[in-house]
This record gives sequence, structure tokens and C-alpha cells, in this order.
Amino acid sequence: MRAAVALLAVLLAGCATPRSTSVVTYAPDPGTNLVLEGPIAAAPGHHLVVGDILAPAGTIIPRHTHSGEEFLYIIGGSATVSREGLPDIVLGPGDSLRIAPGLVHGGVAGPEGVRGVSSWVVVDGQPLRTPVE
Repeated sequence: MRAAVALLAVLLAGCATPRSTSVVTYAPDPGTNLVLEGPIAAAPGHHLVVGDILAPAGTIIPRHTHSGEEFLYIIGGSATVSREGLPDIVLGPGDSLRIAPGLVHGGVAGPEGVRGVSSWVVVDGQPLRTPVE
């Protein structure tokens, strides 16, 4: 019986799939790194821009607006987002936020910095962002 159990253990060990030890690393530059841009067939006159955002601790994101919606998703770290006429909101990993077209907003990266992904619906012919004093 012991021999059968030992043989079964050897056979099962031979069937196990080893875990991969390779790690894919990607280290974007600080700032907004554009990763995708293209027209939106369902919304003529608009295009989509997607950015990988990396901001070191304490980085200030100046006040600005967009011609269309912004959709922000936080991957790591944190950020405080300030929106005109609304309370500030602190976002952390897994949090998301929709920012309405034309809404003045800005923010500051948290003490550990912030990493996120933003998607912008941009009106054709308009800049991605317009600074606000």
C-alpha cells in the first residue's frame, strides 16, 4: 500500500505545472503617458484618449478642464481630487471617479504618490486639457 501511495505522489508531482518565475515590468515616466488614442464610431466628432498616470508624492495636478468626460481609476497610492463646487475626494487603489465635461478640477498626489489610468472623451479639434488659473 505504501508503494502505491508513493507511486501516486510521484505521478502527481510530475503532472504539476511549475509556476512561472518571470515578471513583466513596466516603469512609465512620471506624468501622463498616452497609451491609446482613436476615434469613437458611436460618437462622431469625439475621440478617446487613454493615459497611464504616474505622479510622485506631493505632485500637484494644476486646475484644468476637459471638453468631454474623464474617467479616472487608481491602481496604487492615493490622490486628493479637488472639483469646483464639490467636496475634495481622496482616491486610493480600486477607486474610480467620473469628471463631467467642463468641470474645473485638479489635485495632489498622496504621500506615496499615485498610479492610475485615465480615459478622456475629447471633442475633435479640442485639446486634451485646458489650464485654468
